[in-house]
Amino acid sequence: MRGWLENGNPQCYWFSAFFFPHGFMTGILQTHARRFAIAIDKLSFGFEIMSAESSEYIEDYPEDGVGVYISGLYMDGARWDRELQVITD
Repeated sequence: MRGWLENGNPQCYWFSAFFFPHGFMTGILQTHARRFAIAIDKLSFGFEIMSAESSEYIEDYPEDGVGVYISGLYMDGARWDRELQVITD
């Protein structure tokens, strides 16, 4: 977090590092609501799986500064099939 203060926001956030990820997600909604003058209760999340293998391959911020890139999501008993673009056993 010290890096955020000194260097600005990262291009990709390591989601697993957050002790309370719900607070981070609420902060993202608040930032978007303030920027575009939208009531926060009118917003919801949308997710898109990227083709980048890891956060090291992300070189830029999301388009128009809308949203964030995250890495470090894990599943028990399943995996993401990159070829078929589905969750599999």
